[in-house]
Amino acid sequence: MAHGQLKLPVLQNWSCHHCGGCCREHLIAVTPEEKRRIEGQKWSRSDGLCTEEPIVSGPGDGRYYLAHQDDGACVFLDEQGLCRIHARFGEAAKPLACRLYPWAFHPRGSRITASLRFSCPSVVRNLGPSAEQQRADLQKLCSEVIAGRNTDIAPPAVHGTETVDWPDFNRFVEALDRSLQDDSVCFTVRLLRTLEWLRVVEQSEFSSVRRDRLDEFLELMQELTRRAQPDNDLPVLRPSRLARILFRQLAGQLARHDTAVLVRAGWTARLQLLKTILRLSAGAGTVPRFPEPASVVAVYGRLPETTVTFRQLEAHAGGRCEQIDALFERYFRVKIQGLHFCGAACADLSLVDGFHTLALMYPVVLWLARWRAACSGRSKLEPEDVQAALATADHNFAYSPALATSGAKNRVRQLAKMGQISALCGWYSL
Repeated sequence: MAHGQLKLPVLQNWSCHHCGGCCREHLIAVTPEEKRRIEGQKWSRSDGLCTEEPIVSGPGDGRYYLAHQDDGACVFLDEQGLCRIHARFGEAAKPLACRLYPWAFHPRGSRITASLRFSCPSVVRNLGPSAEQQRADLQKLCSEVIAGRNTDIAPPAVHGTETVDWPDFNRFVEALDRSLQDDSVCFTVRLLRTLEWLRVVEQSEFSSVRRDRLDEFLELMQELTRRAQPDNDLPVLRPSRLARILFRQLAGQLARHDTAVLVRAGWTARLQLLKTILRLSAGAGTVPRFPEPASVVAVYGRLPETTVTFRQLEAHAGGRCEQIDALFERYFRVKIQGLHFCGAACADLSLVDGFHTLALMYPVVLWLARWRAACSGRSKLEPEDVQAALATADHNFAYSPALATSGAKNRVRQLAKMGQISALCGWYSL
């Protein structure tokens, strides 16, 4: 792969700050070759490992995972939150999945594009050197990821079965990116404008609208939506009762954390999950307590055991401010530039369906941030509430099998068809 083919996200920095969350919250897949290499490293009890159980487990059909300690941590995570493999043999000896996180690489025509998972608090807080400063290392990592894989894939559909080639698909992606850069208005307005011109895209065919004509079409759509909503004085409508039910169900799924400890809990955990879904659907009384990821607790602290009501989360909490807007602009643009919201990277969704799913992250994160603020006895959001909520919800975005089901996809389509995605974005931003 030529060096110029790797497209990196702008506005984004990252380096590991050793919170240990990724080593506690993920099942780490290893290849048969990595399994043999790790087992050949001759780990023993003197290294701090319990050798009574295998350090690599799996069904034996080519799928293997690093074992976990009783508290859910990776078997190789030491008391200081550091990796024993890394300490003893160097970073290159770790499984590719460990070295890859939080980066993600996706084919985009003749290029490979990079994105990041905001489940890592260091990504959320934009800590470390820029992506561009890490180009050489990322190029090597990307080469490992795509080695032997077919990257010559067709672009996702624009909507339904409507398709274009990669050059024109990239025009849509670049238009989405431009739509979210206008800092003369708040991020909510930028998002609502984008949803509005995408509504026209969803009703259009592009068999004869290509290249320069497509550029003209997209520029016209964006200009019309700018004129229709020129400033921050936008009408805000309360979402319908059905929309709020579907929305809370989505929020509950995005807040889930199916860690190794939860998997071991078996039917007890499944019963608790069912109870949570029923309470979220009802939306009355007290809000169920959502899991707090280890990485979020390490960086932001554990929340007090406080009772919060659904009524509290419907009160306006001041979600529009410069710092919160900057966080969401960076998040959305990284996902868009990295093609981390549609196609093979996200349940094979079309561009339109994928952006609708991504757009719903905005109200979901702000709703979860309201819950965090209420747990701390506050009625107004602070940027740290939103950061922690984003790190919680993005753990599942584009990765949870539950969100890739036909039911989950139809829920998003139903909200879009009812015109309620914009209502949810506007209502929970206040």
